[in-house]
Amino acid sequence: MKKILTTTALVGTTLLAGVNVSSAQVSITGQLDLSYKTSSSDNAPINSYRGFGRESQINFGYKGKLNNGIGFNAGFSWEIDGNETTGNASWSENTYLDFVMDKTTFTVSADHIQNPDFEITNIAGGKADIDDVANGIRAKEPLASSSKTKDGNSAYQAYGFGLIQDFGVAKASIFYAPNRTTGLATSDHSGGAGYGNKSEVEGSANSQWEVMVDGNFGVQGLRAFYYQGSAESENPGSASASHDLEGQKYGLSYNFGQFTLAASKAKNTSTANVDTTTNSLGAAYAVNKDLTLNVIRANTSGGGTATTESLKGVNIGYNLGPVTLNAWYVDSADQGGTAGLDGKSFMLITTTKF
Repeated sequence: MKKILTTTALVGTTLLAGVNVSSAQVSITGQLDLSYKTSSSDNAPINSYRGFGRESQINFGYKGKLNNGIGFNAGFSWEIDGNETTGNASWSENTYLDFVMDKTTFTVSADHIQNPDFEITNIAGGKADIDDVANGIRAKEPLASSSKTKDGNSAYQAYGFGLIQDFGVAKASIFYAPNRTTGLATSDHSGGAGYGNKSEVEGSANSQWEVMVDGNFGVQGLRAFYYQGSAESENPGSASASHDLEGQKYGLSYNFGQFTLAASKAKNTSTANVDTTTNSLGAAYAVNKDLTLNVIRANTSGGGTATTESLKGVNIGYNLGPVTLNAWYVDSADQGGTAGLDGKSFMLITTTKF
C-alpha cells in the first residue's frame, strides 16, 4: 500500500497540552473495493439478485516519539460503503491512540486491536468471506453471520482499552470495552447516550473482556490463533436478566510448497443461552505467485434451529499489483438454518490500495 508521508520537525514545540514531539510522521492510505454479485434460490419461491457493491476507505495515521522516548501511533479511518450515511461511517472505524514501549503496546481504540473477524480458511483472500458471498439468498442471512460466529461475538468495534505483547513468534492481546455496543461514543466531553448515563450502559449493553493469541509459534509455514470473549448478562439480578454472552474461535493454517490447508472452529452462546457452532475447512493451490485457487466448506449448527447450514465455495484470487481480483462461487444448503432454503451465488471483487 502506497503512503503519502509528511514529516514534521517540532523540536521545542509544545503540542497537545504540553507534550513535545521531536519528530513525527503523517501517512495517508486508502482502499477501494468494488464488487458485482448475482444470486438465486434453487426452490420456490424462486428469487434472484444482481447488483454492485462498494466500500471505500481512507486512513490517516500519525506516529513518532513522545518527549520521554515512548513511541506513539494515532489515527482514524473514514469508510463509506454503498449503503452507509456519513454519520454511520464516522463513528469508530479504526480509531486509535497507541503508546508503544518496545514490544508492548497500550491502546485506546475502536476497530484496531487484533480480533477474530476473519476466516483463516479463505486462503485466496479478498474482501469477502464465504458467508458474505452467500448473504441475501431469498433475503436470508447465513447462520454464521446472524449468530455472530463469524467474529466470535467480538466487541472489537466498540471503544475500549487494550494491551498487546509481541513475543516474536506470536502476539497476545487483551481488550476491555466498557460498552460492547458498536460505535458508542459522544461528541467531545458531552454527556448523552453511552456516556455518563447509567441506564444506557447497564440496560443497553454490558462490558466485555477479550483475549487473543495469533502467530506462527516458531514453525515456518504455520499460522494459529485462539480467541475468547465474554460479557456478563444484561440487567443482572432483575426479572429480565439474560445469560452471559460468550464467544470462542480458534484455527490454524499450514503452508507447504504450493499447497495450504486450513481449519477453524467457532462457538458462541447468546444472551438467550442459545449455542451456535461453525466449522470451516479450506485448501488452496498457488498456481504461481499471482494466482491462487481455494476451496472452502463451512457448516453452522445450532442458533435455535435443528437444521445445519452448509456453505461450499470456490475462491480464485489474482494479483495484478496495485489491483487484486477475486472470483467467488458459493453453493448454499439450508441457509440460515432454514430447511430446504438452497441457492447459488457468484461474486467478482476488485480491490485497489493506495
